Amino acid sequence: MGRSAFPPTVACVVLALLGTACGSDGKSASGTSSTTVAQVTTSSETTASTAPTTTGPASVTIAGQTVTTARLRSIAAGLCEAATQAATDTSAAEKTFQGKSHDGLHLIARGLQDIDRPASATLLEAKEKVESDFSNHAAGTQVASHLRSLSEVTKSSLARFNVTVDACPAT
Repeated sequence: MGRSAFPPTVACVVLALLGTACGSDGKSASGTSSTTVAQVTTSSETTASTAPTTTGPASVTIAGQTVTTARLRSIAAGLCEAATQAATDTSAAEKTFQGKSHDGLHLIARGLQDIDRPASATLLEAKEKVESDFSNHAAGTQVASHLRSLSEVTKSSLARFNVTVDACPAT
């Protein structure tokens, strides 16, 4: 037989995974960015099913707290904003870092301790470099570089909670 057929159980699992972030109220979850078409071949007939793809759940539990993914994305975005500011105004960058990201980074690190202690340590070490830069009045280029590194560590840390964030835009 020359047909390529997905067993029906595999098709159901794939479709279930694609739809896990959908609400039961018929509305798509926040963060929906596009529609994915999954094709399932059974016998000689092809059917198409659509399900929204999302960038993750609407909220996650981190260190015993329910946190919206919007808040987590805001924490990550604050790092990018501070990195952009650091090149010309380290004082503004520090205010942005402290106001938008600092406390959230501690929360993420506490959550990581339960699932990946080395990743938690990596996040805290990257945060410490940035804090040291601010304390020592480091050059803006160094602060920006360390903030971008912290942003990448934060991005990979959030991925452990199935939360995706964009990398900082190139400058």
